[in-house]
Amino acid sequence: MKLFSSAEIRRLEELAGEEGVSLESLMEQAGTAVAVEAEKLLHPLEGKRVAILCGKGNNGGDGFVCARLLWEKGACVRVLLLQGPPQTGLAHQAFLHMPEAVETVCAGHEPELAERMLEEADLIVDAVYGFGFHGELSGEPARFLALANAQNCLKLACDLPSGAECDTGRVSPGAFRADITVTFTGKKPACASYPAKEYCGETVVAQVGIPARLLQEAEASCKRFEIEAEFSAQVLPSPGVQSNKGDLGRLLLVCGSYGMAGACLMAARAALRCGVGLLHLAVEERIYPIAAQAVPEAVFTILPWRSDERACEGLLREALSKATACLLGCGLGELSEQACPPVFRHCRIPLVLDADGLNFLSRHPEWRRECQAPLVLTPHPGEMARLLGKGVREIQADRLAAAGEAAEKFQAVSVLKGAGTVITSPDGRTAVNPTGNPGMAKGGSGDVLAGMVASFAAQGMPLFESAVAGVSLHGRAGDLCAERFSPRAMLPTDLLEALPELFRGD
Repeated sequence: MKLFSSAEIRRLEELAGEEGVSLESLMEQAGTAVAVEAEKLLHPLEGKRVAILCGKGNNGGDGFVCARLLWEKGACVRVLLLQGPPQTGLAHQAFLHMPEAVETVCAGHEPELAERMLEEADLIVDAVYGFGFHGELSGEPARFLALANAQNCLKLACDLPSGAECDTGRVSPGAFRADITVTFTGKKPACASYPAKEYCGETVVAQVGIPARLLQEAEASCKRFEIEAEFSAQVLPSPGVQSNKGDLGRLLLVCGSYGMAGACLMAARAALRCGVGLLHLAVEERIYPIAAQAVPEAVFTILPWRSDERACEGLLREALSKATACLLGCGLGELSEQACPPVFRHCRIPLVLDADGLNFLSRHPEWRRECQAPLVLTPHPGEMARLLGKGVREIQADRLAAAGEAAEKFQAVSVLKGAGTVITSPDGRTAVNPTGNPGMAKGGSGDVLAGMVASFAAQGMPLFESAVAGVSLHGRAGDLCAERFSPRAMLPTDLLEALPELFRGD
């Protein structure tokens, strides 16, 4: 599903106006959509107490329409003006159309009454800011949104929770926490990307009168989307009847070190489960016996790093010449200072960097200029912070921007892992993943993902599609494991056993 920015929504409204769709009509349908969802939550509606928090702009106007419609259906409706009287013509007209029986209070003038209205509410509707919010909450809106959050009742947001930024997913402290958000025309980035997604609760998309043709054209040009389950099936290559192992990709893993063999092995098993035809592991001599036993399907190049580093570079160069993609970094540890330079120097095929490969790049960003390989980066927030020279909190506050900055800085497909993993291409395409769960927050899950993405790249899939498919399937496998074992008990290796079910379509 496409994720529309605030500018794209405004442009759609302008184009709709040029075709005769009035803003008044859009507001009426928006308020109606919120009222319909409120009725679902409170059914039967008659006699239920609804407090609607309204701002001074058109989002407040949507709230006034909702108030009128809920009153007409028998609800006890109270409107709290958090910024004084409406300041736009449309919102003012919607305010005047509310029945006199709808109790209206200016929260700044009668704070005690406003507080009591919130405390007595069965449902609180937030119609203060909508998709135009930027910056920090302050004043009466901040105070009463905080009071609203403290109430033990249902909460519904109109378009977006107040305090959430539409385009970034950033939230101001004290932002409204909704159980359900009714967003208009299409999902916004804030509906899909954390931390704002958590404040949205469940998101319901309501069409409010934008002509279908305009919406289709906007979807065609929009570069941001939330990944849907069908994506992987649409982009994964189907082997031909006469395919041989060489036709299905040749993946080289330069991973693992003494004490961290498991990272290499999980990535290797994931790559095989995702269909790569030939798997080649370049590992240091001390972990070869473990790896050979654990991954009998692979062929090996044994790297004598401790005795002959120069020979290792030649061995890696030869291995790279036979591969169709390379994964570098999982479990490399201190070997990254030795293993990464020759791979960066000689790799001309798609290169997936994870773990210690990323840490090497953050320490030596100049190597990106030396490397001619198409690149995929798969950092968790801490690794992304090191790559961009920022703090983890800053990365997490605006994950969309962080992924985009990394994609531009390194001219690479950037995969910022975590809740709502963000995948961004240097050309601006951005995908946000809705699958996955906290049970995947265990060491080894990222190694599995790296192996999956590298496997798809080795099979010839474009890098952005490889990353998006890998992330989506990885999260879906995690959800299967959480259902089967519980989030607490599931293991990263369980993901490997869940993949066949996904590929079978079970």
